[in-house]
Amino acid sequence: LCRALRPLGKIWSAAVSIDVTDDATLVREMALAGCTGVFVGFESLHPANIAAAGKKSPCPEEYARRVALLHEHGIQVNGSFVLGFDHDRPDVFERTAAWIEANRLECATFHILTPYPGTPLFAQMEAEGRLLHRDWSRYDTAHVVFRPRHMTPEQLAAGYAWCYRRLFSHASIWRRRPADPAAVLPYLAMSYLYKKSNRLWYYLIRHRLTGLVWRPLVEWTRLRHLRFRRRLAETRATEVRRAASVVAAGV
Repeated sequence: LCRALRPLGKIWSAAVSIDVTDDATLVREMALAGCTGVFVGFESLHPANIAAAGKKSPCPEEYARRVALLHEHGIQVNGSFVLGFDHDRPDVFERTAAWIEANRLECATFHILTPYPGTPLFAQMEAEGRLLHRDWSRYDTAHVVFRPRHMTPEQLAAGYAWCYRRLFSHASIWRRRPADPAAVLPYLAMSYLYKKSNRLWYYLIRHRLTGLVWRPLVEWTRLRHLRFRRRLAETRATEVRRAASVVAAGV
């Protein structure tokens, strides 16, 4: 698929499992084919949470190395994290945010653990008497609908909101800037358009101007990535770390 996409000169992003980084050659082919970003469900940084969820993925201790591999190939990472697992304690919010910043994830989304009806998790919570209510409209990963094991529902709700405030803050955006100075400006532009421009987007959508504004930005990104791809194609896989400094994660 990547080799078929490569000559088209397109840019694209995808939702992937982090084990896509098992094969560095595949990551390179994705970059050469125009992949500029991936959405990855890390879920948790605690190995016990991953095991309890039955998720068959690389252990959290390997996440940082795998994120670095994606970044070395100019691929941004949007990480998804679930809060409220049974092994989460009140420090999970600070630890998760600090890890995201230390590994310079361009974006992150957070979700409150939600026991959907008909799932084993729902059956467990029901058997343990931990469900708070059955208002299905609030079973949306943004509201606490169960009693966490190591914190109060109020602590979980407050921590979830705090994570978004922290990651959308000016300080956090700056701490997560790409290591390559040439990629900082595009990264900041992307971050502020995504995280700090709600009023602008409301205006553009209301007046049907979204395409007029967005299309040139996408084309600018595509042209930058084409230049990066040419450099990457001329570089041996063993030298990719040096080549990626041309355009790092801010493509």
